[in-house]
Amino acid sequence: MKTTRKLLGMLLAAVMLLALVPAGALAATDAHGNEVELDETLTATAEAVLLGADDAARKGETNLGDLWTDALRWFAVSGKIDGYFEEDDVKAGNAGVAVDADHVVALWNGGNLRADLSGAFGAEEMLQVLPYPNKVAVVYMTGAQLREALETASQGLPYSGESAAACASFMQVSGMKYTVNTAKAFDKGEEYKAPWFKAASVTRVTIAEVNGKAFDENVTYAVITSNANFNGMDSSYVFKEAAAENEKSTITTAVVRDVVWQYIDEVLENIVGAAYTEPQGRITITGAPEAKPAVQLSSQKLSVDGAEQAAEVYNIDGFNFFMLRDMAALLNGTKAQFSVGYDEETRTVVIVTGEGYDAAQPDDPAAGTDKSDTAVRSGQRIQVDGAEIDDMTVYNIGGNNFFKLQELGEKLGFGVAYDAETRTMLVTSE
Repeated sequence: MKTTRKLLGMLLAAVMLLALVPAGALAATDAHGNEVELDETLTATAEAVLLGADDAARKGETNLGDLWTDALRWFAVSGKIDGYFEEDDVKAGNAGVAVDADHVVALWNGGNLRADLSGAFGAEEMLQVLPYPNKVAVVYMTGAQLREALETASQGLPYSGESAAACASFMQVSGMKYTVNTAKAFDKGEEYKAPWFKAASVTRVTIAEVNGKAFDENVTYAVITSNANFNGMDSSYVFKEAAAENEKSTITTAVVRDVVWQYIDEVLENIVGAAYTEPQGRITITGAPEAKPAVQLSSQKLSVDGAEQAAEVYNIDGFNFFMLRDMAALLNGTKAQFSVGYDEETRTVVIVTGEGYDAAQPDDPAAGTDKSDTAVRSGQRIQVDGAEIDDMTVYNIGGNNFFKLQELGEKLGFGVAYDAETRTMLVTSE
């Protein structure tokens, strides 16, 4: 009897749900378990397959990514977004995008494009592409923050089975063109949340243009995206930080799927045609992953101005690499002394030759501290006597940057030689 009553109760609930769904609407459930009503009257045609399935939008630019981000940018620059600002925003005078159209871009993470669209499609197919209740958000960020956001978003590239999860943050874009050089290793900073890290430096991503004009790291751009990115989803810590810094950044009431439909209807007249047959060349991925270097703690001796010294030194592919601060300490008080500092704002190591370095001498590396397996190429920015240096070989090992000894000698003015008989590195200050 209890089973019968339970079944009758479930049937009655289903009937009541259907009774609440207006004519022309289809009841569905999104990925968060929310019940949504889909408008069955919405129909459009894609003349080419718009790629979202099989992680397509995590691997590189796709035509679906172009369509999706075009819709978001159009929503902002057309002014249609103005009607969707929260009441509190409007009362505070924040009732529209606060920059001109040339400074508006749209970013959308590839992990939130999950199915193809092809031929005739409707709201149900759109729900399969984006099964989440995302809202349109506006984040104001500087050009430097925008570039860092793209750097961290592309840290999983090049795509592989192992990096698929990290590649979920890879950004499809509208209103800009950018390049990711995967020949350079992503410079991992502190862990943000697995499997993503913050960027210790920004070297893989370059931005070619924004809406046909030169990219500027110092101006403010309005980034149209989702509430999830606004709140720091995946690798999007830059979005979260930038939103906190600018009070005009906000989440609107507009539902992303509705905005995309509006664009398809009003701009494309329900035909996704020739413009979206192929990706439009907004994102370029170059390079190939670097071969893993041969890294080990160096067994060679070290002499500085004739005195034997000890420091943590790694031999990488036959070359010796030192921590910069260790070499500064070893040469302190000599004619080749130099200071080492760090500019937090620009994330740049600042070296000044001729200045003293006030720090303890390096410790002799203790047994069991070998961190060879953590070695990756570093994109650390370096400045020597006010000039930026971009041709030094640097590795990050165990969270510290190690510099090639010969290059340090050339750039900073101290001598480097090698005694093969005694297997000793010879550093001289004159």
